[in-house]
Amino acid sequence: MAATGAAAGGARQRLTAAERRAQLTEAAARRFERDGYPRVSLADVAADVGVTAPAVYRHFKNKQDLLVGAILDGLDLVERTLARTAGDSLEDLVVAMADLMMDRRYLWALFQREARFLAPESQASIRRQFDRVIGKLVRRLRQHRPELAPDEARLLITAATSALASPAMPKSVPRALVSGELAGSAMRILNLQLEKCLAKVETRGGSITHAPSPNSRRDELLESAIGLFFRRGYAGVSLDDIGASAGLAGPSLYHHFNTKTDILVAAFSRATERLTEEYDLRSKATPTPALAELVGMYTDFCLRNRELVGIYVSDVSYLPPDLQRQIRAVLRQRVAEWADAVTTENSEIGLRPARVRSHAALTVIDDLVRLGRFHVRPNVAAEIRVVAMSILTGNA
Repeated sequence: MAATGAAAGGARQRLTAAERRAQLTEAAARRFERDGYPRVSLADVAADVGVTAPAVYRHFKNKQDLLVGAILDGLDLVERTLARTAGDSLEDLVVAMADLMMDRRYLWALFQREARFLAPESQASIRRQFDRVIGKLVRRLRQHRPELAPDEARLLITAATSALASPAMPKSVPRALVSGELAGSAMRILNLQLEKCLAKVETRGGSITHAPSPNSRRDELLESAIGLFFRRGYAGVSLDDIGASAGLAGPSLYHHFNTKTDILVAAFSRATERLTEEYDLRSKATPTPALAELVGMYTDFCLRNRELVGIYVSDVSYLPPDLQRQIRAVLRQRVAEWADAVTTENSEIGLRPARVRSHAALTVIDDLVRLGRFHVRPNVAAEIRVVAMSILTGNA
Protein backbone atom coordinates (compact mmCIF):
# COMPACT_ATOMS: atom_id res chain seq x y z
CA MET A 1 0.00 0.00 0.00
CA ALA A 2 1.43 3.41 -0.90
CA ALA A 3 1.90 5.79 1.99
CA THR A 4 0.59 8.78 0.08
CA GLY A 5 -0.81 9.63 -3.29
CA ALA A 6 -0.32 12.69 -5.47
CA ALA A 7 -3.29 15.02 -5.37
CA ALA A 8 -4.14 17.81 -7.81
CA GLY A 9 -1.59 20.59 -7.73
CA GLY A 10 1.17 18.34 -6.41
CA ALA A 11 -0.06 18.18 -2.79
CA ARG A 12 0.36 14.88 -1.02
CA GLN A 13 -2.86 13.19 0.04
CA ARG A 14 -3.18 12.18 3.68
CA LEU A 15 -4.20 8.65 4.54
CA THR A 16 -7.35 8.00 6.53
CA ALA A 17 -6.93 6.50 9.98
CA ALA A 18 -8.04 3.10 8.66
CA GLU A 19 -5.59 3.27 5.75
CA ARG A 20 -2.72 4.26 8.04
CA ARG A 21 -3.56 1.46 10.46
CA ALA A 22 -3.59 -1.08 7.62
CA GLN A 23 -0.29 0.29 6.33
CA LEU A 24 1.31 -0.04 9.76
CA THR A 25 0.07 -3.58 10.36
CA GLU A 26 1.36 -4.78 6.99
CA ALA A 27 4.76 -3.14 7.53
CA ALA A 28 4.93 -4.59 11.04
CA ALA A 29 3.95 -8.05 9.80
CA ARG A 30 6.79 -8.08 7.29
CA ARG A 31 9.25 -6.88 9.94
CA PHE A 32 8.09 -9.44 12.52
CA GLU A 33 8.31 -12.28 9.99
CA ARG A 34 11.78 -11.27 8.80
CA ASP A 35 13.49 -10.22 12.05
CA GLY A 36 11.43 -11.85 14.81
CA TYR A 37 9.09 -9.98 17.15
CA PRO A 38 11.60 -9.33 19.98
CA ARG A 39 14.04 -7.62 17.59
CA VAL A 40 11.53 -5.17 16.09
CA SER A 41 10.79 -1.77 17.60
CA LEU A 42 7.94 0.62 16.91
CA ALA A 43 10.55 3.01 15.54
CA ASP A 44 11.53 0.39 12.94
CA VAL A 45 7.94 0.06 11.76
CA ALA A 46 7.42 3.83 11.78
CA ALA A 47 10.53 4.32 9.63
CA ASP A 48 9.30 1.70 7.16
CA VAL A 49 6.17 3.72 6.42
CA GLY A 50 7.73 7.18 6.74
CA VAL A 51 6.18 8.40 9.99
CA THR A 52 7.54 9.13 13.45
CA ALA A 53 7.40 6.59 16.27
CA PRO A 54 4.90 8.71 18.32
CA ALA A 55 2.54 8.60 15.32
CA VAL A 56 2.27 4.84 15.71
CA TYR A 57 0.82 5.30 19.21
CA ARG A 58 -2.21 7.02 17.71
CA HIS A 59 -3.20 3.62 16.31
CA PHE A 60 -1.61 1.05 18.67
CA LYS A 61 -1.01 1.14 22.42
CA ASN A 62 2.29 -0.75 22.24
CA LYS A 63 4.22 -3.34 20.24
CA GLN A 64 2.06 -6.20 21.52
CA ASP A 65 -1.03 -4.39 20.28
CA LEU A 66 0.66 -3.93 16.91
CA LEU A 67 1.44 -7.66 16.64
CA VAL A 68 -2.16 -8.52 17.53
CA GLY A 69 -3.34 -6.10 14.85
CA ALA A 70 -0.97 -7.56 12.27
CA ILE A 71 -2.16 -11.13 12.91
CA LEU A 72 -5.86 -10.31 13.11
CA ASP A 73 -5.71 -8.17 9.95
CA GLY A 74 -4.08 -11.10 8.15
CA LEU A 75 -6.79 -13.48 9.31
CA ASP A 76 -9.39 -10.93 8.20
CA LEU A 77 -7.91 -11.10 4.70
CA VAL A 78 -8.37 -14.88 4.69
CA GLU A 79 -11.97 -14.53 5.90
CA ARG A 80 -12.68 -11.96 3.18
CA THR A 81 -11.26 -14.35 0.60
CA LEU A 82 -13.54 -17.09 1.93
CA ALA A 83 -16.56 -14.77 1.76
CA ARG A 84 -15.69 -13.58 -1.76
CA THR A 85 -15.48 -17.15 -3.04
CA ALA A 86 -18.44 -18.50 -1.06
CA GLY A 87 -20.35 -19.60 -4.18
CA ASP A 88 -17.28 -20.74 -6.10
CA SER A 89 -15.69 -24.15 -6.48
CA LEU A 90 -13.07 -25.48 -4.08
CA GLU A 91 -10.46 -25.02 -6.79
CA ASP A 92 -11.41 -21.35 -7.19
CA LEU A 93 -11.00 -20.87 -3.44
CA VAL A 94 -7.56 -22.51 -3.51
CA VAL A 95 -6.43 -20.32 -6.42
CA ALA A 96 -7.64 -17.22 -4.55
CA MET A 97 -5.82 -18.36 -1.40
CA ALA A 98 -2.64 -18.99 -3.40
CA ASP A 99 -2.82 -15.47 -4.82
CA LEU A 100 -3.31 -14.03 -1.32
CA MET A 101 -0.39 -16.00 0.07
CA MET A 102 1.92 -14.86 -2.71
CA ASP A 103 1.41 -11.29 -1.45
CA ARG A 104 1.19 -12.13 2.27
CA ARG A 105 3.63 -14.98 2.82
CA TYR A 106 4.12 -13.87 6.40
CA LEU A 107 0.57 -14.69 7.56
CA TRP A 108 1.07 -18.26 8.76
CA ALA A 109 4.54 -17.51 10.15
CA LEU A 110 3.13 -14.72 12.34
CA PHE A 111 0.51 -16.97 13.83
CA GLN A 112 2.71 -20.04 14.24
CA ARG A 113 5.84 -18.30 15.48
CA GLU A 114 5.38 -14.75 16.73
CA ALA A 115 2.07 -15.20 18.57
CA ARG A 116 4.03 -17.02 21.31
CA PHE A 117 5.22 -13.63 22.57
CA LEU A 118 1.74 -12.29 23.26
CA ALA A 119 -0.01 -12.12 26.62
CA PRO A 120 -2.38 -15.07 27.30
CA GLU A 121 -5.55 -13.04 26.70
CA SER A 122 -4.25 -11.83 23.32
CA GLN A 123 -3.24 -15.37 22.35
CA ALA A 124 -6.73 -16.57 23.24
CA SER A 125 -8.33 -13.89 21.05
CA ILE A 126 -6.15 -14.81 18.09
CA ARG A 127 -6.73 -18.52 18.63
CA ARG A 128 -10.50 -17.98 18.50
CA GLN A 129 -10.31 -16.17 15.16
CA PHE A 130 -7.79 -18.67 13.76
CA ASP A 131 -10.01 -21.59 14.78
CA ARG A 132 -12.95 -19.85 13.13
CA VAL A 133 -10.99 -19.47 9.88
CA ILE A 134 -9.82 -23.08 9.92
CA GLY A 135 -13.37 -24.19 10.76
CA LYS A 136 -14.70 -22.37 7.69
CA LEU A 137 -12.03 -23.98 5.50
CA VAL A 138 -12.86 -27.41 6.92
CA ARG A 139 -16.56 -26.88 6.20
CA ARG A 140 -15.79 -25.82 2.63
CA LEU A 141 -13.74 -28.98 2.13
CA ARG A 142 -16.44 -31.22 3.61
CA GLN A 143 -19.02 -29.62 1.34
CA HIS A 144 -16.82 -30.80 -1.52
CA ARG A 145 -16.06 -34.14 0.18
CA PRO A 146 -18.85 -35.00 2.66
CA GLU A 147 -17.33 -38.42 3.36
CA LEU A 148 -14.42 -36.87 5.28
CA ALA A 149 -14.40 -37.01 9.07
CA PRO A 150 -13.73 -33.62 10.71
CA ASP A 151 -10.28 -34.58 12.02
CA GLU A 152 -9.16 -35.92 8.64
CA ALA A 153 -10.47 -32.79 6.92
CA ARG A 154 -8.56 -30.62 9.38
CA LEU A 155 -5.32 -32.51 8.69
CA LEU A 156 -5.78 -32.00 4.93
CA ILE A 157 -6.62 -28.31 5.40
CA THR A 158 -3.56 -27.80 7.60
CA ALA A 159 -1.33 -29.49 5.03
CA ALA A 160 -2.83 -27.51 2.14
CA THR A 161 -2.50 -24.13 3.87
CA SER A 162 1.06 -25.04 4.87
CA ALA A 163 1.88 -25.77 1.22
CA LEU A 164 0.36 -22.47 0.12
CA ALA A 165 2.40 -20.59 2.74
CA SER A 166 5.70 -22.38 2.04
CA PRO A 167 8.83 -20.17 1.75
CA ALA A 168 9.10 -17.84 -1.20
CA MET A 169 11.26 -18.94 -4.10
CA PRO A 170 14.06 -16.80 -5.60
CA LYS A 171 12.90 -13.86 -7.71
CA SER A 172 14.20 -15.65 -10.80
CA VAL A 173 11.26 -18.07 -10.54
CA PRO A 174 8.16 -16.52 -12.16
CA ARG A 175 5.31 -15.71 -9.78
CA ALA A 176 2.79 -17.48 -12.00
CA LEU A 177 4.80 -20.70 -11.87
CA VAL A 178 5.09 -20.61 -8.06
CA SER A 179 1.44 -19.72 -7.54
CA GLY A 180 0.27 -22.38 -9.98
CA GLU A 181 2.45 -25.09 -8.46
CA LEU A 182 1.40 -24.28 -4.89
CA ALA A 183 -2.29 -24.12 -5.82
CA GLY A 184 -1.94 -27.45 -7.63
CA SER A 185 -0.20 -28.99 -4.63
CA ALA A 186 -2.92 -27.76 -2.29
CA MET A 187 -5.67 -29.19 -4.51
CA ARG A 188 -3.98 -32.58 -4.69
CA ILE A 189 -3.73 -32.63 -0.91
CA LEU A 190 -7.41 -31.71 -0.48
CA ASN A 191 -8.46 -34.46 -2.91
CA LEU A 192 -6.35 -37.19 -1.27
CA GLN A 193 -8.17 -40.36 -0.28
CA LEU A 194 -5.92 -41.17 2.65
CA GLU A 195 -7.25 -44.61 3.48
CA LYS A 196 -6.71 -45.88 -0.07
CA CYS A 197 -3.29 -44.23 -0.28
CA LEU A 198 -2.10 -45.60 3.07
CA ALA A 199 -2.47 -49.16 1.85
CA LYS A 200 0.09 -48.44 -0.88
CA VAL A 201 2.69 -46.69 1.29
CA GLU A 202 6.02 -48.45 1.68
CA THR A 203 7.17 -47.85 5.25
CA ARG A 204 10.88 -48.03 4.55
CA GLY A 205 13.24 -47.40 7.40
CA GLY A 206 11.38 -49.18 10.18
CA SER A 207 9.12 -47.89 12.89
CA ILE A 208 9.33 -44.54 14.62
CA THR A 209 11.42 -44.52 17.77
CA HIS A 210 12.14 -41.76 20.25
CA ALA A 211 15.18 -39.52 19.99
CA PRO A 212 18.24 -40.76 21.91
CA SER A 213 18.12 -40.13 25.66
CA PRO A 214 20.61 -37.63 27.07
CA ASN A 215 23.73 -39.35 28.42
CA SER A 216 25.50 -36.47 30.20
CA ARG A 217 24.65 -33.46 32.34
CA ARG A 218 25.36 -31.22 29.36
CA ASP A 219 22.95 -33.28 27.23
CA GLU A 220 20.26 -33.04 29.92
CA LEU A 221 20.69 -29.28 30.01
CA LEU A 222 20.49 -29.04 26.24
CA GLU A 223 17.35 -31.22 26.10
CA SER A 224 15.69 -29.01 28.74
CA ALA A 225 16.55 -25.91 26.75
CA ILE A 226 15.23 -27.40 23.51
CA GLY A 227 11.90 -28.15 25.19
CA LEU A 228 11.62 -24.62 26.57
CA PHE A 229 12.60 -23.00 23.26
CA PHE A 230 9.99 -25.13 21.47
CA ARG A 231 7.15 -24.17 23.81
CA ARG A 232 8.00 -20.51 24.53
CA GLY A 233 10.39 -19.39 21.82
CA TYR A 234 14.08 -18.60 22.20
CA ALA A 235 13.45 -14.97 23.17
CA GLY A 236 10.93 -16.01 25.83
CA VAL A 237 13.39 -18.20 27.75
CA SER A 238 16.14 -17.06 30.13
CA LEU A 239 19.26 -18.86 31.30
CA ASP A 240 17.67 -19.07 34.75
CA ASP A 241 14.64 -20.79 33.21
CA ILE A 242 16.90 -23.36 31.56
CA GLY A 243 18.90 -23.96 34.71
CA ALA A 244 15.76 -24.39 36.82
CA SER A 245 14.24 -26.81 34.30
CA ALA A 246 17.39 -28.95 34.40
CA GLY A 247 17.75 -28.69 38.17
CA LEU A 248 20.89 -26.55 38.04
CA ALA A 249 21.72 -23.41 40.01
CA GLY A 250 22.77 -20.41 37.93
CA PRO A 251 26.58 -20.66 38.28
CA SER A 252 26.58 -24.41 37.55
CA LEU A 253 25.06 -23.81 34.13
CA TYR A 254 28.12 -21.84 33.03
CA HIS A 255 30.27 -24.94 33.37
CA HIS A 256 28.51 -26.20 30.24
CA PHE A 257 27.45 -23.11 28.24
CA ASN A 258 28.66 -19.51 28.41
CA THR A 259 25.58 -17.88 26.88
CA LYS A 260 22.03 -18.66 25.80
CA THR A 261 23.18 -18.27 22.20
CA ASP A 262 25.69 -21.07 22.77
CA ILE A 263 22.82 -23.32 23.80
CA LEU A 264 20.80 -22.44 20.68
CA VAL A 265 23.84 -23.08 18.47
CA ALA A 266 24.31 -26.46 20.16
CA ALA A 267 20.64 -27.30 19.54
CA PHE A 268 20.91 -26.48 15.83
CA SER A 269 24.17 -28.42 15.61
CA ARG A 270 22.46 -31.41 17.22
CA ALA A 271 19.62 -31.30 14.67
CA THR A 272 22.04 -31.05 11.74
CA GLU A 273 24.28 -33.81 13.09
CA ARG A 274 21.39 -36.20 13.73
CA LEU A 275 19.97 -35.71 10.25
CA THR A 276 23.39 -36.07 8.63
CA GLU A 277 24.13 -39.24 10.58
CA GLU A 278 20.81 -40.74 9.57
CA TYR A 279 21.28 -39.81 5.94
CA ASP A 280 24.80 -41.27 5.91
CA LEU A 281 23.50 -44.51 7.44
CA ARG A 282 20.77 -44.81 4.82
CA SER A 283 23.04 -43.84 1.91
CA LYS A 284 25.42 -46.70 2.72
CA ALA A 285 22.62 -49.07 1.84
CA THR A 286 21.29 -46.94 -1.06
CA PRO A 287 23.91 -44.54 -2.53
CA THR A 288 21.23 -42.71 -4.55
CA PRO A 289 18.03 -42.78 -2.46
CA ALA A 290 14.74 -42.81 -4.34
CA LEU A 291 12.28 -39.99 -3.75
CA ALA A 292 10.09 -42.10 -1.44
CA GLU A 293 13.14 -42.98 0.64
CA LEU A 294 14.13 -39.33 1.00
CA VAL A 295 10.61 -38.43 2.10
CA GLY A 296 10.39 -41.38 4.49
CA MET A 297 13.76 -40.69 6.05
CA TYR A 298 13.01 -37.01 6.64
CA THR A 299 9.51 -37.72 7.98
CA ASP A 300 10.81 -40.30 10.45
CA PHE A 301 13.59 -37.97 11.56
CA CYS A 302 11.15 -35.12 12.19
CA LEU A 303 8.78 -37.31 14.20
CA ARG A 304 11.67 -38.53 16.37
CA ASN A 305 12.97 -34.99 16.89
CA ARG A 306 9.77 -32.91 16.98
CA GLU A 307 11.00 -30.22 19.37
CA LEU A 308 14.29 -29.83 17.51
CA VAL A 309 12.36 -29.37 14.27
CA GLY A 310 10.19 -26.76 15.95
CA ILE A 311 13.07 -24.54 16.99
CA TYR A 312 14.87 -25.24 13.69
CA VAL A 313 11.88 -23.68 11.92
CA SER A 314 11.02 -20.88 14.35
CA ASP A 315 14.25 -19.64 15.92
CA VAL A 316 16.82 -19.61 13.13
CA SER A 317 16.84 -15.79 13.08
CA TYR A 318 18.48 -15.78 16.55
CA LEU A 319 21.59 -17.60 15.33
CA PRO A 320 24.79 -15.70 14.50
CA PRO A 321 24.79 -14.57 10.84
CA ASP A 322 27.40 -17.09 9.70
CA LEU A 323 25.37 -19.98 11.09
CA GLN A 324 22.19 -18.61 9.50
CA ARG A 325 23.99 -18.73 6.16
CA GLN A 326 25.03 -22.32 6.84
CA ILE A 327 21.45 -23.32 7.66
CA ARG A 328 20.18 -21.72 4.45
CA ALA A 329 22.89 -23.55 2.50
CA VAL A 330 21.83 -26.88 4.04
CA LEU A 331 18.20 -26.17 3.09
CA ARG A 332 19.18 -25.28 -0.48
CA GLN A 333 21.15 -28.51 -0.72
CA ARG A 334 18.19 -30.56 0.54
CA VAL A 335 15.79 -28.86 -1.86
CA ALA A 336 18.20 -29.47 -4.75
CA GLU A 337 18.52 -33.14 -3.79
CA TRP A 338 14.76 -33.63 -3.61
CA ALA A 339 14.22 -31.74 -6.86
CA ASP A 340 16.79 -33.95 -8.61
CA ALA A 341 14.98 -37.03 -7.33
CA VAL A 342 11.65 -35.64 -8.58
CA THR A 343 12.98 -34.98 -12.10
CA THR A 344 14.80 -38.32 -12.17
CA GLU A 345 11.56 -40.18 -11.51
CA ASN A 346 9.52 -38.00 -13.89
CA SER A 347 11.47 -36.19 -16.61
CA GLU A 348 8.33 -34.29 -17.66
CA ILE A 349 8.54 -32.22 -14.46
CA GLY A 350 10.94 -29.33 -14.96
CA LEU A 351 13.62 -28.40 -12.44
CA ARG A 352 11.93 -25.15 -11.39
CA PRO A 353 8.56 -26.77 -10.64
CA ALA A 354 10.42 -29.57 -8.84
CA ARG A 355 12.16 -27.03 -6.61
CA VAL A 356 8.87 -25.29 -5.76
CA ARG A 357 7.32 -28.65 -4.90
CA SER A 358 10.32 -29.65 -2.79
CA HIS A 359 10.12 -26.42 -0.75
CA ALA A 360 6.40 -27.04 -0.21
CA ALA A 361 6.81 -30.72 0.74
CA LEU A 362 9.53 -29.99 3.29
CA THR A 363 7.43 -27.21 4.83
CA VAL A 364 4.35 -29.43 5.07
CA ILE A 365 6.31 -32.23 6.75
CA ASP A 366 7.75 -29.78 9.29
CA ASP A 367 4.33 -28.29 10.04
CA LEU A 368 2.37 -31.52 10.36
CA VAL A 369 4.99 -32.76 12.83
CA ARG A 370 5.29 -29.66 15.00
CA LEU A 371 1.80 -28.09 14.94
CA GLY A 372 -1.14 -29.17 17.06
CA ARG A 373 -1.61 -32.84 17.84
CA PHE A 374 -1.21 -34.40 14.41
CA HIS A 375 2.00 -36.14 15.51
CA VAL A 376 0.03 -38.47 17.81
CA ARG A 377 -2.26 -39.83 15.08
CA PRO A 378 -1.78 -43.62 14.81
CA ASN A 379 -0.79 -43.58 11.12
CA VAL A 380 0.75 -40.12 11.00
CA ALA A 381 4.09 -41.22 9.51
CA ALA A 382 2.35 -42.86 6.56
CA GLU A 383 -0.13 -39.96 6.23
CA ILE A 384 2.66 -37.40 6.05
CA ARG A 385 4.49 -39.45 3.42
CA VAL A 386 1.33 -39.68 1.30
CA VAL A 387 0.80 -35.92 1.53
CA ALA A 388 4.42 -35.11 0.69
CA MET A 389 4.55 -37.53 -2.21
CA SER A 390 1.36 -36.05 -3.68
CA ILE A 391 3.04 -32.64 -3.67
CA LEU A 392 6.27 -33.92 -5.22
CA THR A 393 4.93 -36.29 -7.86
CA GLY A 394 1.71 -34.52 -8.82
CA ASN A 395 -0.32 -37.64 -8.13
CA ALA A 396 -3.35 -37.37 -5.85
